[in-house]
Amino acid sequence: MATAPRVRETLTLDEFLRLPGIDEGPYLEYVDGRIEAKMSPQKKHGLLEKGLMNHLDAFAEPRGLGVAFPELRCTFAGRSIVADVAFLLDEHIETDDEGEALDPTPYPPDIHIEVVSPDQPARRCRERIVFSTSNGCALGWLIDPIRKTVEVYRAGQLVGRIHSDGVLEGEPVLAGYRLPVANLFGWLKVRKPNRRPGDDGGPTP
Repeated sequence: MATAPRVRETLTLDEFLRLPGIDEGPYLEYVDGRIEAKMSPQKKHGLLEKGLMNHLDAFAEPRGLGVAFPELRCTFAGRSIVADVAFLLDEHIETDDEGEALDPTPYPPDIHIEVVSPDQPARRCRERIVFSTSNGCALGWLIDPIRKTVEVYRAGQLVGRIHSDGVLEGEPVLAGYRLPVANLFGWLKVRKPNRRPGDDGGPTP
């Protein structure tokens, strides 16, 4: 497991990026001269990440528009952060002569998605998206699986909040993309109820 240096305030971004193990988990991020550990995802977080990536790719890849990436490190505007889900347009995915994607990603994602976890304050996720959309990211979604809401951030616009009866739209990045919020949170359901042992006074069948 990677550990942050004790002297955090004097570490530069270049020094941080040369640290061993920053992408081995827990992921480490560089924010305003500090090293912060990113929270490990739980089941709900993982289900939403997977569903969003599949849904975005199903729309974008056949049209040759771009690709969704899980836990992608993006380094820009003096920070190095790991977005829960990052969507990059094809023109922003650098490749080698063989057509393989090149690392790293020294720019913001085109869509920055954060999923609120129970042990991570929503304000921290919110601040990350505000930073991205203030520095080149065109669209951000802050997804709260507890409140069943999505906050939508677009550069230069007021924040919108969509509830379970609303629809997420992909403009200005993915024109025509639509995702009903009810479908989004429907991905949290598993195949059948499976209560924990003792929840009903006895063992789970």
